[in-house]
Amino acid sequence: MTLGFWFSAFSQGVGIGTSSPSVSAILELKSSTKGLIFPRTSTTTRLSIAGAKGLVVYDTTATQFFYHTGGIWKALDTWGTNGTHIYSSNSGNVGIGNYLPAYKLSVNGDIYLNNTNPTIRLGGSSSQAKVSWELESNTTDFNITQFLNQLYISRTTGFTGFVNDLVVADNGYIGIGTSYPETRLNVVGGTDVGIASGGFIQLGAANALNIGFDNNEIQARNNGVVARLHLNNGGGTVQIGNAIAPASYSLAVNGKIICEELKVQPSSQWADYVFAEDYSLRSYDELREFIRTHHHLPNIPDAESIKKDGIKVGDMQIRMMEKI
Repeated sequence: MTLGFWFSAFSQGVGIGTSSPSVSAILELKSSTKGLIFPRTSTTTRLSIAGAKGLVVYDTTATQFFYHTGGIWKALDTWGTNGTHIYSSNSGNVGIGNYLPAYKLSVNGDIYLNNTNPTIRLGGSSSQAKVSWELESNTTDFNITQFLNQLYISRTTGFTGFVNDLVVADNGYIGIGTSYPETRLNVVGGTDVGIASGGFIQLGAANALNIGFDNNEIQARNNGVVARLHLNNGGGTVQIGNAIAPASYSLAVNGKIICEELKVQPSSQWADYVFAEDYSLRSYDELREFIRTHHHLPNIPDAESIKKDGIKVGDMQIRMMEKI
């Protein structure tokens, strides 16, 4: 039997399968058809070995390599296989691009997902799952959190780690400033709308035309001063209550209207025409006969007409001044 050992007195190295072992190796194995088998043992036997520091064996029970620290055994290869799957038996953290991972998986670099529908899934047995942006200590951290069947986009404060900045409920309702939105979009909180305050919602830039809303007001502003509020400026009617505006009318109100002053500016001639010399004034007898026959004044709509068509304030004022 011939053994392929070559010794080099110069390098003090041993070569197996080579006559010129590397000067940097105390032992070099060389073969294109064979490998190296480490000592193999079961977990029970391995644990009974009072190993020296650096001792390496292959555990046939755990199907992985272990090395001895001089005090305990540690897995040399923390990644195992189960069929086509790969898993880690490491009880600590895993770092990619760093050697001091602070979390179960810590990556120093970018993560790229490439699939038809790439998805990141968060699961667990608790009622909360969270994606958190933890930046420098002097910046606000933000989270996307699912908690009790609701989704929060929020800042890291409060008992559960967030405040109610934006909430999407399980029925699709969206809340800003509330954990329990009551409609498709529910905004709670803000300032009282005014010239210098945004209100609960602001449409437009503060230094230009904008509209502010709070919980009971709407105000149009323009760079810190009041502006006109236009309703259906491009056409169409404005209806308050369940009123339906008839054709050619711009505003319909179902209910009463109260104001300090109402100005009506008719486009037709005012009733001063009754003072013209050629104005034909009815005689008293003619007026009495008209009232007896029609039960209303001349040129004044009767009760049925008013009930059906209403009163045109400007037109009626002209007719009343005509009678006065």
